Amino acid sequence: MNISKHRLILLAAFAFVGFGLTACQSDKHTMVEPPPGSKTICTQCYDEVYKVTHWGSARGGAPSRQTHTRHECTSCKTEMSIYSENGVLMVKCAKCAPEGLACDKCLPPKDYVPPKLSDEPSAK
Repeated sequence: MNISKHRLILLAAFAFVGFGLTACQSDKHTMVEPPPGSKTICTQCYDEVYKVTHWGSARGGAPSRQTHTRHECTSCKTEMSIYSENGVLMVKCAKCAPEGLACDKCLPPKDYVPPKLSDEPSAK
């Protein structure tokens, strides 16, 4: 009797997972509204934000303003920088975010594909 209980639990788990996978294949997904203050930035600037945020570069106890990376954006024809300001990772680009924008408020362009990251973060 103990074996049949385990089989029943296992069968129920497989059914639950199978139902969950088929439910995600429908066309009825609705997009949520972006949070207030969010802004879509160009692909190249978002690539740099993606690289920095996916390496966990926001360090606790950092100075009030510290530059993490700079990038010459060929799309915007300007320099883009990513820095920390009071512990918040920010991006500044003359075209995409001239006043500075928190990285978590950056939205990717439509149909964005993230860049492939190497195993080691780049030393800049």
